[in-house]
Amino acid sequence: MLIIDTSVLIDALHRKDATIRKIRELEETGETLCTTQINVLELYKGAFTPTRSEDGLKKIKKMLSALQILPIDEDTYEMFGELAAVLKDRGDAIGDFDELIASIALIQGAAVVSRDGHFGRVPGLKVISL
Repeated sequence: MLIIDTSVLIDALHRKDATIRKIRELEETGETLCTTQINVLELYKGAFTPTRSEDGLKKIKKMLSALQILPIDEDTYEMFGELAAVLKDRGDAIGDFDELIASIALIQGAAVVSRDGHFGRVPGLKVISL
């Protein structure tokens, strides 16, 4: 299972060739391509910043229809609390949203596909960097 992070989803929305090729390559592995509710929120925020973009909303909805969207559940709450505390104690906090995405990935045994290198600071998290 692969969780596609917002940075990669945005590049895909903008039809960046390298990102599209990488996503197709990942699809060919047979892994389930997913994202999280957090990533969906970030995409919708972008569609309204600075003003509402109907075209952007349509593209987001179309892209999300091809992905499984992983929820936040009870196990995630606990993992998030523990992970956030560990990262803060080490001076390696990556922000609440990304710590929550990482928590979902850890619970699901999924890798995160991202351009954001800070995911590499999360203990035990598998990261595929673009």
